[in-house]
This record gives sequence, C-alpha cells and structure tokens, in this order.
Amino acid sequence: MKRVTTLLITLALCLITAAALAADPKFLRIGTASLGGNFFPMGAALGTVINDKVPGDFKATAQASSGSSYNMTAIQEGEQELAVCQGPAVTDAVAGGKTPNVRTIGNYNATPQHILVRNDANIKSVADLKGKRLEMIGAGDGVEVSTRKMLTAFGIKWEDIKAEYSGNRVQAASRLKTGGVDAIIDATGVGSSWITDIMGDGKKFTLLSLTDAEVTQVLTANKEFSHMPIPANAYRGQEKSVNAVGVWTVIVVTDKLSEELVYNITKAIFENAQFLKERHNYFKDLAPANIKGAIVAPLHPGAEKFYKEANIL
Repeated sequence: MKRVTTLLITLALCLITAAALAADPKFLRIGTASLGGNFFPMGAALGTVINDKVPGDFKATAQASSGSSYNMTAIQEGEQELAVCQGPAVTDAVAGGKTPNVRTIGNYNATPQHILVRNDANIKSVADLKGKRLEMIGAGDGVEVSTRKMLTAFGIKWEDIKAEYSGNRVQAASRLKTGGVDAIIDATGVGSSWITDIMGDGKKFTLLSLTDAEVTQVLTANKEFSHMPIPANAYRGQEKSVNAVGVWTVIVVTDKLSEELVYNITKAIFENAQFLKERHNYFKDLAPANIKGAIVAPLHPGAEKFYKEANIL
C-alpha cells in the first residue's frame, strides 16, 4: 500500500511538472514587424533582457512579421508568445472578440501619427488624400489599421484612396522617394530613423498638420488615440510644430504563460528600462505609471501582480 501511495505521489508530481512545462514553453517567440522598421530591433532588445534577467530554461527570440494585426492573430493561435503592437491593432482585435487569449504587459512608446506626403502630390489637407496612393506596408499591418481609422474619422471612404502594399518599410521608403506612392500615415516615435531618411533635406516631403477640428474628429471616434503634436524641428525642413494624434505601442503576451513567468518578465522589463532606452530611443516612455488609463487589452495576472506591488494599481 505504501509503495502504491509513493507511486501515486510521484505520478502526481510528474503531472504537475509536465503541466508547468506546457504552460511555459522552451522558446518565447516575440512578434515584431517587417525588417527595416523599429519593432524588430526593439523586440530583439526585449529578448536580450528576458534571456539575461528572467530566471528559467527558455530562449526569447525576436521574429520579423507582417505587423501588429498579424501578431495579435499569431498570439491567439499559439504561433507567438509575446509581441509589440500598435494600439489601434490591439483595440480592433480585442473589440472584435478575435483574440480572447491576448493579454497586456505594458506600454512603451507614445507614437504620433505621421501623415507624410510628397510635395509634388499636391496634398495640402486630409481632404486631398482622396484619389491618392497611400502606403499600407502589408495587409493587416498596424499602418493599415490606423489609416482606416483615421480616414473614417475624416469622412473619407476606403474606396476613395488607392491602398498600396509594398511589403516592408525598406520597399515602402523606396517607393515614397521615387514617387511610387504619394503618402503614408504611420504611427512612429518622434525622430523615427525611417521617416528621417525619407524626409531627407525636407524639400520633397511634408508632414501634414491636422486642424483642431480634425484632431477632435479622430479622438471622438477612437478612444485609444490622444493628442500628440510633433514638435518643431523634429525633422529637417519641419520648422513648425505639427498638430497630430497618436497612440501607445503595447507589449502583449499570451495568457497561456504562467503568472510567475509573466511577472518576472514584466519586472525585468521595467527594472532594465535604462538598458532598453540605450538600445532604442523609443523605450524612453517606458514607465510603470503609463499603464494607467491606457490598457487596450486585459492585463495578464502576472503583469497585474507587478503593477500592484509597484503601487500603480
């Protein structure tokens, strides 16, 4: 009888161990976006922190992807464990009930919507976007999601513009420079290297400034947006402040990961904020307090535990 009891206890322990291993996989895949943008190097920096600072037998690796909307689906379907995503893509997926397994870890970048237009395309206002060729990067990319939301707020129908899909930011930059497309609406941090590259000397491109009424239109229709002006001289040739709206970029995670692991990941991210800021300027807004009022997907219990300990929640 004693032997049977011992066997049962051993079996139970094995089952518990197996369950723990199933909850926390050996490889943590971090979804980013296309190569040439900012999400991939940021995801790589996150992977370094997780690998070096979080206890556990696993390997976190950044993966290039088709962007924010793709990442949300990939987490839901078990093809990624973490991802960096633009707020509107997260909001859309959550509101549509498409991603019940996705949870939030934190916010790390306030990203104004840059409405970048070629000067020779004769676009002086958002109304002039009608009939123009707008870059979307990839189908379902965060650029496309945000563009749809903003155009709708301005009263511009999707069929009123010509959506172009270059596939990645390297190709998109080339097409913008050579006139293959007329404009792009991209949520990216102030001083973005790829926007800086496209702007060049500031003679061929302009950042379109919204009217106060247009800002109100966007904010009224989309609660995840907020007023985020782009300060003067953020780019060459941009002598005046640009009236703009923007969103937070978010770090999301699957709810399949254990509370302990996600707690340790969240803690490691914020405890190593300086390291991340040194790796990429877009981590400059990384602070626990920024989660307040900006949660666009439910918090993972592990992240929630961290914020409670930090007296944020």
